[in-house]
Amino acid sequence: MPNFYTDNRDLAFIMEHLIDWDALIAMKERIGEDSDCPYGSVEEARTTYLEMLRDPVGELAANRFAPRAAEVDEQGCRLENGRVILSEPTERNLKDLRDAQLMGMTIPRRYGGLQFPETVYTAAIEVVSQADASLMNFFGLQGGIAETIAEFADESLKEQYLPRMSTGEFTGAMALTEPDAGSDLAAVQTRAKEPEGATATQDPVTGLWKISGTKRFITNGCGDVILVLARSEDPAKKGGGRGLSFFLVEKNPCVTVRRIEHKMGIHGVPTCELAFDECPAYLIGTRGMGLARYTAWLMLAARLAIGAQAQGIAQAALVEALKYADEREQFGRPIRQFAQVAAMLSNMRMYTEASRALLYKTCEIVDLHQGAEARGLREEAKRYGRMAEALTPIAKYYATEIANRVCYDAIQIHGGNGYMKEYPVERLYRDVRITNIYEGTSQIQINWALPRLLRGDLDALIDEEMNRSVADPEIAEQRGRVREPLALLRESQQFLQNADPEYRELVAPHLVDMWVDVYVCLLLLRQSEKWDYKKTVAHRFIDLMLPRVRMNREYVGHSHLIELNPKA
Repeated sequence: MPNFYTDNRDLAFIMEHLIDWDALIAMKERIGEDSDCPYGSVEEARTTYLEMLRDPVGELAANRFAPRAAEVDEQGCRLENGRVILSEPTERNLKDLRDAQLMGMTIPRRYGGLQFPETVYTAAIEVVSQADASLMNFFGLQGGIAETIAEFADESLKEQYLPRMSTGEFTGAMALTEPDAGSDLAAVQTRAKEPEGATATQDPVTGLWKISGTKRFITNGCGDVILVLARSEDPAKKGGGRGLSFFLVEKNPCVTVRRIEHKMGIHGVPTCELAFDECPAYLIGTRGMGLARYTAWLMLAARLAIGAQAQGIAQAALVEALKYADEREQFGRPIRQFAQVAAMLSNMRMYTEASRALLYKTCEIVDLHQGAEARGLREEAKRYGRMAEALTPIAKYYATEIANRVCYDAIQIHGGNGYMKEYPVERLYRDVRITNIYEGTSQIQINWALPRLLRGDLDALIDEEMNRSVADPEIAEQRGRVREPLALLRESQQFLQNADPEYRELVAPHLVDMWVDVYVCLLLLRQSEKWDYKKTVAHRFIDLMLPRVRMNREYVGHSHLIELNPKA
C-alpha cells in the first residue's frame, strides 16, 4: 500500500537522520522530571513521533485523503440559510483525523493533546497537503489556533476550549483580515466594546466583551473557535496597532457567515465573510497587545504551516510529473528521455528538496526556541527567537515560490493533458497559487525578513556551517565554492545597511534570494554527509546558484529606483 510518509524518501531522511532529536526533545520534553511525560527516553519519544508519521498520517493521506481529493475539489462547500455545508468526502476526512486522534497534535497533554514538536506537526501537514491541500486548512489551523490559546489565554479558557479542540469536536479560525485592512492590520476597524466596570486586563469570568464588525477572507470561517483582532481602545488616544486587542469568540448566532468566496482553488475549505453583531468575546492576554504580540505570534505559526502546505503540493506535483513522464511516449520513447524534460524533472526534484531542507531547519529552530522559553532559558530563548523570527518568513516565501514553480513545470510536462481536469496537476496548480498570497504575500515575507538579515540575526547559522569540520574532501571542495557567494552576500548586506529605505525595499528580494541560495547550499552539503545521493543534488544546486548570486549582487549594487507613470 502507498504511504505518503515512507514513500517520500527525502522527508523520511530528514526526519530520521538529520533532526537533532537529542537537543530538541531535551528542550520540549521533561523526561524523568515530569510525571505527565509518557516517554522513558529520547529514543522512545523519537520512535513515537516517527511511527505517528508512518501510521496513521502517511497511511491516511495516501489511502483515504488522496483518493477523495478530486471529489472534494469538485463538490466544494456551500452556504444554506447562513450555515456552511462541507462536502461529504471532507466530512469523512475530518472524521478520519478525529478518529486517529490527530487534531490535537501540538496541544499540551494536560488538555488531551499529543504535545508533539512543531517539526513533527509540520511533517504531518506536508503529508496531508500532498493528499489534499484544502484538508490542511482544517488540520493546520487547528494547531496554530490551539497553540495561541495555550500560550496566552486565561487558564479557564484553556480548560474550556482546548480539550474539545484536541478531540476535533471544535475546529478553529482566525479572523484578522477586513475589506479595507488586508496586510495593513493596523487599519483594522472591527470594534470591541468592553464590559461595564472592566479593568485594564479583563478577567473572562467577570464579563464578556462585545465584538462588532466585518471580517473577510476567513479560512474555515465556520469554525467553532474564532480568534479575532479588534479595536478595543479609543482611536483618538491609541491609534493604529496600539489600539488593537485579541479576542476569542465561540460560534454563536451573533456571528453570521455572509457569504462563501468562490475561489480558484482549495475548494474543500470554506473562505468566508463574517459579520459580528455585538458578539460575546473573551479577551486574550493584555489589551492593546493584540497586533504587536498575539497576532505576530500566531502569524509565525501560520506561516510555517503554509510553507508545509506548499511543500506537500510541490511533492504531489513532482510525483505526478515523474509518473507521467515515464508513461507518456512520443516519437517512440518516454518523454522523460528527452533532454529538456529530464532537466525540468531534475530541477523540480532539486528545488523541492532545497525548500524542504530550509523548512525543516526552520522548524527545528522554532522548537528549540519554544523549548528554551518553556524552561526559562532566557539567553537561549532570545537567540533562537531572533533566528525563528527571521527564518520563518524566509522559509514560507521560499517554499511557496518553489511550489508554484514546480506545479507550473508539472503542467508543462503534461502538455495539453495538464490543462485538463482529468489530471491532478490541474487541481494542484490551482491549489498552490494561494500559498504565496495568504498569511502574508511573498513581498510581505521579504519585508519582514530584510531588517533581520541586515542586522545579522542569521549570520551565525551560516558561519556555523562554514566553520564546521568536514571529513569528506569532495564535500569540503564543494563548500569551498560557497565562499565567493557568501562574500557577495555579506558585501550586499553591508551596502544596504546605509542605503535609502525605499531602495532597500526595491532590492530586498534579491538580497533574500542570495541568502537563501547560500544557506541552502550549506544545508544540502550537510545532508550529503549522510546520503551520497545528496552530493549530486548539492553539486547541481551550487552550479546553478553561483551565477544567480553574482547577478543578484550586481542588481543590489547597481539598480536604480524607477518612478513608473501609468499614464506614460
